[in-house]
Amino acid sequence: MSFGIALAGGGARGAAHVGVLLALEEAGLVPHSIAGTSAGSIVAGLYATGTTPQTMKEIVEEMSENTAYFLDVDLLGILCSIPQLMAQHTFELSGFIKGKRMERYLCMLTDKKKMKDVNLRTIIPAVDINSGYTIAYTNSLENLKSLERVKWETDILVCEAMRASSAVPAVFQPKRIDGMCLVDGGVTDVLPVDLLLAAGEYNVLAVDVAENYKKPKSDNLFEISSHSLSIMSTRLKECHSHGERLLLKPDLPEESGLLTLNEMVECMDAGYEAANANMEVIKALFS
Repeated sequence: MSFGIALAGGGARGAAHVGVLLALEEAGLVPHSIAGTSAGSIVAGLYATGTTPQTMKEIVEEMSENTAYFLDVDLLGILCSIPQLMAQHTFELSGFIKGKRMERYLCMLTDKKKMKDVNLRTIIPAVDINSGYTIAYTNSLENLKSLERVKWETDILVCEAMRASSAVPAVFQPKRIDGMCLVDGGVTDVLPVDLLLAAGEYNVLAVDVAENYKKPKSDNLFEISSHSLSIMSTRLKECHSHGERLLLKPDLPEESGLLTLNEMVECMDAGYEAANANMEVIKALFS
């Protein structure tokens, strides 16, 4: 039986998706389609371009040990913005983290493959703040259902789609492509089950790592931005039914958040445990 898997956004908590894929692989279950938002887009993009769950596990371990390398803070932009703000001039800083270092890393991991060259049905959403539309990047435009305020596109590198989908507003600078200003897909669709359904995949396993809202530890910009997005995403999900066959909610560490890359291994383990705890149900529904 074919099935698809939808992976939610959630910052470093998205490492749980790797654990879920590891458990599925051990059980002999291989998804025939995949969709991911934000952190979920990174796992989806890697999987779609041939990265095995075991290799993704090694990537998670590497990122957890080298957190500083992946966060290229725009120090010059921050310094330049201070006098602009004090002089009440146009404030030009679009995000504290440039995201270029992460994008280069993702392009290396995916071998700069184009979305339209991927064989596995793949969907990665971002949001164009210029138009308000969800831009759903996919590998094929065949048999797609039209959705309100959603545009389907194929002409992009997978790593660029991943970078755009992961651009948390105010934290990461937007990805600018073809006149669009793209930010985190979670602004409109944190758990992209509806996009898989629109692509004709009606047997969907969803993994939500954006649930279980907890009060921010501090009032810094990163915490406020990520928790605001989490609240908004939760309210959006409450407004409509997604239609997945099964929803997994891994029991993630309380201290894990948007940029707690050092917690990624624990999040990955939590995803693995959640999938195995529900494996009998998963097999009954998807094997």
